[in-house]
Amino acid sequence: MNIMALGGWMMWPLLAVSILALAVIVERLLLYAACPLPDGALRREILTASGTGDLGAVASRMAGVPLLRPFAALLSGACLQRDAALRLAGEQILEQLERRLGLLAAIARLAPLMGLLGTVSGMITIFSRMAHASGGVDLSMLADGIWQALLNTASGLSIAIFVQFSLAFFHGRLKSVAAMLDAAGNAALLRDAAGVEPVTAASHRHEPPAAASEGSGDRAASVPAGEKC
Repeated sequence: MNIMALGGWMMWPLLAVSILALAVIVERLLLYAACPLPDGALRREILTASGTGDLGAVASRMAGVPLLRPFAALLSGACLQRDAALRLAGEQILEQLERRLGLLAAIARLAPLMGLLGTVSGMITIFSRMAHASGGVDLSMLADGIWQALLNTASGLSIAIFVQFSLAFFHGRLKSVAAMLDAAGNAALLRDAAGVEPVTAASHRHEPPAAASEGSGDRAASVPAGEKC
């Protein structure tokens, strides 16, 4: 609290901004931790699926992540408008991941300016006191006032640097997820263009011989109605 008192009134808005930024960063970290994909194994599976058309393993992996579950259902289910449906589902996922990152970017830009304003305000106060001092200029008082005013600039820069590092991490994860969704969606569209029958996440697991030998009519009936667009 001594630093807050020495830095002047602008230290309190800077403290409020830093608490807000920390709260947003923690909330975003929890969301991104719940979406651990993509990883190296999934990238290899998507690459393999682009050639074979078998997206069952990819859809099964994505279905294990609640955020990606709607996209996984579109990959493995029967869909008449797959291109538009995949694009819409992907945009919704990226919108959730990108939420509040604009607020962090604004804090990263404004924090140094707030610190600079606090420093300028402190310098104005110092020189005003020196101008009205009757005993002449006291260099020790000047130096003491300057370093106290510079606390604002240092605080603003520290907040901005921390927030910028966090933004770089979040944007990197966002680009990875976007690339994963784009690659998986393209693999599904290539499969549709080739006329390959969709493989659901459930049918991708090993089935008994009797179930595997059922007719095409039973396979068509096994597609859940909720997965049709």
